[in-house]
Formats: sequence, C-alpha cells, structure tokens
Amino acid sequence: MKKAKITTEKDNLHPQNKHRLGYDFEELIQCCHELNDFVFINTYNTQTIDFSNPEAVKLLNKALLISEYDIQNWDIPNHYLCPAIPGRADYIHYIADLLTESNNGILPKGENIQGLDIGIGANCIYPIIGNTVTVGVLWVPIVMK
Repeated sequence: MKKAKITTEKDNLHPQNKHRLGYDFEELIQCCHELNDFVFINTYNTQTIDFSNPEAVKLLNKALLISEYDIQNWDIPNHYLCPAIPGRADYIHYIADLLTESNNGILPKGENIQGLDIGIGANCIYPIIGNTVTVGVLWVPIVMK
C-alpha cells in the first residue's frame, strides 16, 4: 500500500497528545494486522479508514492501544460503542493540566492522586489510558448497574 503523508497537525488536540500528527497506519498495521483490510487512500491522498464501520474503528483503537500505550489484550463486545482513543487521551491530559495548576505548577504523581470513572462502560478506556500516560493518576473504575 502506498504510504500517504500527513500534511496537517491536529492542533485541536492537547499539545501532549500522541495523536496530534494523525495515524501512522503502517506502524499500526504492524501492531494489528487485521487493520490492514480496512485502510485505504482517500481523495485527499491520505491513509484512513471508514469511520462509519464499527469493525474498522475497533481495530484502529486496538492498534492504537498496542502501539502507543502497550495494552496488548484490549477488546470490547460486538455492538458496544467504541471510544475514540485520541479524544479520550485529550481528557486525561486536560485533567493533568488541572492537577498541575492546582499544585503550584507541578504535576502530582503517584497512587495518592486518583481518578474516578463512573459508568465505565464496556471498554474501561479512561482507566486504561489514565494509568499508562505520564499523568500519574491512579484510576478507579466504578461500574454502574
């Protein structure tokens, strides 16, 4: 597959968000080979997936979690909503900014800093990302029944 270049930075994402420069699909396919069947070159000469295809989105997120967060065994049941990893990572970075601002400009780290995810859903994405990015927040999932 021809590798298309990313031409614009996603400046609407947090400056520390790993996904600001888009997706390196060649790398992501190496992490999750099934993703290859869903990647194509669009009319803007950019590699992408069909974001209306739930299987493609799920495989993209699986590849991102493997590649960027070293999460090897993530999955969600079929027909459940699949979170957008870049947007969820953004929330984590902005929480870190708030923690830093309320701590004299120093990001507090360690298990004394805790996040609470109420209504965690089928994917547990905030605790997964929150515990793997260099935010230092211990996330405690609360499942609502």
